[in-house]
Amino acid sequence: MPCFFALIAVSSPAQVVFRSLSSPLHVKAFWNGLPVLATTNDAQVIIDYERATLDITFDPAHLRTGVAELDSVLDQHRGLPVTITAKLVGVDHIQTLKHPPMDFDVEGRLAHMDVEDPIMGTGHLEHIFAGWYACLLEVTFLVPVERFQLDRTFPGLSGDLMFHLVQTVLKRAND
Repeated sequence: MPCFFALIAVSSPAQVVFRSLSSPLHVKAFWNGLPVLATTNDAQVIIDYERATLDITFDPAHLRTGVAELDSVLDQHRGLPVTITAKLVGVDHIQTLKHPPMDFDVEGRLAHMDVEDPIMGTGHLEHIFAGWYACLLEVTFLVPVERFQLDRTFPGLSGDLMFHLVQTVLKRAND
């Protein structure tokens, strides 16, 4: 299945912000003791290059696992978005000029329904310059199911959820 995504640049005097409307997101989990992989190509990602921050939003109903019972549970959360806000730790701005691969920690918050809590993750920025594209940004978060009470919201989940996002970073106009 082809993956389509749209990137929109929005600029203001103080910052440059890029929004992706259809980003791929993978969520690995254990459901009823078995490993499952939930995927969506409908995550919305806002990258603030100047502040090195990310805002990731997705509707759980858009996640697909291939397990009918779990997909049905996810469908029950239609319109109740999951939001992750994050800062790339130790990164002043997102570099789009040629640079060596960068690894860093990511601090953020995950919010869904009445639950909002801090989360930690890791990130990797790889320069790939290819026309409009400057880099690939990968971010991974581990979210303990019990701490967020996700086992109550999504019965059968256990252990940690692993959120993995791969996002294309556009070349900045002034680079």
